[in-house]
Amino acid sequence: MKKQLGLLVLVVSVLSGFLFVSCEKEKTETNMIIRNWTLVSKTVAGVNVATACEKDSKWDFKSDGSYVIKSGCDTNTGTWELSDDGKVLTLNRITAYKVIESNIVKLVIEMQVGELDLVRWTFK
Repeated sequence: MKKQLGLLVLVVSVLSGFLFVSCEKEKTETNMIIRNWTLVSKTVAGVNVATACEKDSKWDFKSDGSYVIKSGCDTNTGTWELSDDGKVLTLNRITAYKVIESNIVKLVIEMQVGELDLVRWTFK
């Protein structure tokens, strides 16, 4: 009986190992981006420069790789991608933002804009 129990435990252990190896690692960074974000601030050198139209705008990143940005003045749509390391968020395969912070409650991205300092967007 002990032999059978030991063999059963061994078989279950081996099969469990195959199960875990066959599961693809979930992209946690991507999952953190997918949601509807509200703009808290848009800053240059620590000064909030968000326009009246941008204030409280909603950036909705969807799981199908599309996004919708709704501001007080207009709506923009397109596609988004996150680099494998989770450090670069690209909109429409053109505009690349450096991801400073990404978690379940906060998203912070920044980009060098022309000769201006770094522009930083903070969302909740």
